[in-house]
Amino acid sequence: MPNLDEFENKLENIVSPNLSAKELAERIVVAVLEAEYGKSFTLSKGFAKMVNTLADSIVTNPDLRRQALAIASQYSKKNNGRQESIKKQS
Repeated sequence: MPNLDEFENKLENIVSPNLSAKELAERIVVAVLEAEYGKSFTLSKGFAKMVNTLADSIVTNPDLRRQALAIASQYSKKNNGRQESIKKQS
């Protein structure tokens, strides 16, 4: 993925531990598509349906679900650590 840094930055900002597996999958899909094709791609007709279809596929496939949850866990921990350091600075 040529825009890996952008994808990682997006995940750090949108992943949190209180989301359902479906919400996590949707956010990962949106982050991937935005990083690859740009924010304007999200305005395309049928984008929401495509995200829903891909997220459903991720959630219902055990291997993909496990991978998505592992990614989300990793970035959730990073995000939590970043929030803790912000709290300490305040």
